[in-house]
This record gives sequence, C-alpha cells and structure tokens, in this order.
Amino acid sequence: MKLIVSDLDGTFLDDSGRIPEVNLRAVAAAARAGVPFVVATGRPVRWLDVLAPLGPEQPLVIASNGALVWDRLAGEPVVRSEFALEAAREVVARLRGIDGLSIGVETVAGFSCEPGCPALPVPGATVAAVDELLGGGPLKLLGYHPGLGTDELAELATAAVGAAATVTHSGTGRYGLVEISAPGVTKASALRLLCERLGVAAADVVAFGDQPNDLAMLAWSGRPHVVANAHPSLLGRGFALVGPSTEGGVGRRILDLLGDS
Repeated sequence: MKLIVSDLDGTFLDDSGRIPEVNLRAVAAAARAGVPFVVATGRPVRWLDVLAPLGPEQPLVIASNGALVWDRLAGEPVVRSEFALEAAREVVARLRGIDGLSIGVETVAGFSCEPGCPALPVPGATVAAVDELLGGGPLKLLGYHPGLGTDELAELATAAVGAAATVTHSGTGRYGLVEISAPGVTKASALRLLCERLGVAAADVVAFGDQPNDLAMLAWSGRPHVVANAHPSLLGRGFALVGPSTEGGVGRRILDLLGDS
C-alpha cells in the first residue's frame, strides 16, 4: 500500500457530514507511515472546508469528479481538466433532448445555472441563460430534473451525450441530478495522473467509494473497497466490503492495513 484514496460523502464522512474520529486517527497513522491519503470527491473546492481537521500532511484533493486536483493548503490547482467551450455547447445541445432538464455550470470560481433550476436558491449563484455561463472554463456541467430520479436521469443523459462527455451521478435527493465532465475525465483519470507524479503504481493504491461516480476509480485501483451503504450498482462487483460510513468503516480498514488498530 503506497497511496490511499477515498470518496468523501457517504464514504469518509458520516451522515452528519463530519469526519468520524476513527477516520482522523487512520489518516494520521497513514501520514506517520509515509502513505499519502487523497480525497476524491464530486464536491467543488468551495465545499472542502470539512477537510480542515486532516491537517497539513495530506493537502491534495481530487475535486469536481476528477476535473481538478486541488492543493487545499496553497489554495490553487495542481491539475485542471476543463471543457473546451465548443465541446460544452455540444453537450448542452444534446441534453436539450431531455424534456424538463435544466443546466448548471461548475467552475473553479463558483456555481451558475439557468433560470428554473430546481437546485435554486443557491447562495452566490449566477442565474442566466446557459450560453452566458459557459465561458468561465466549465469543470462540470450539471443536469437537473424535477420529475425524474437520479438513476433514471443518468441513463437518459448517458444515451443523449454519448462519447461527447462523461456522465456520472451520486446520491439521491428531491430532484434528479447528473454530473457531466469532459470526455475521459473521471476520478480515475485524475488519480492516474497524480500517481504518475508520485511514482505510485495502480496495484499499490487502496481505494474506497460508495457511488457510481467512484466506479472508474475503484476499477483502476489495485485494492478497491466499498462501504456497506454503497449504491447497489457497486455491490456484487467483487470489491472488498468495509463497514458503513456511519461507523468509520474506511478508517477501521486503513488501521487494519497499517497494523495500527
């Protein structure tokens, strides 16, 4: 084991959105053993304050589903994989075939969306026509639907977009939500680039996840794990199973691997 990577919500965080004490102990133990710990999340950088308890030893975060590798201590990107403007326009045009869908745009600077987006109100969001929102270097496009579940919407969006982008999703809520990255951009693609920089082989990566947006990362990693509360699509794939996020399943497994339990 030469690197540990974990999803955040539903995996490393408990149901209250906090880091369980056992997970903090595990990350500290990994740091003492010289094993880097990296968070890989769909969250944008503005939602990474929850990682402050990790301390300075583990500064790198894969954010926005792999579109960004962020140094949270320096407050700057290490890797950016944004949409080209014309490619983003093409994806939006294809998504227009899904009746009732509204579009959001995530950049390093913040979130914006078109009027009628069911995510609104969002503090600080820019609301305008999509054509006015695409020029800021989109890290992700987001598709919202008030009448469809996330799994159903993901199937429709994947069929509509095809090879023009990478469609994924995570979690459920009061509306359907899909997250769309530039072609080939996933948590796995960012992790691969990071491991190349660090000289770490895929076989030496221990990974943890719980949602479809973790699947590529888990498949790429040599030692993949899912938490017991994982999305049904991740269970039964042969990934090692750990305890649920509410019980610090990730931290307990890391401590076991380190022999520091």
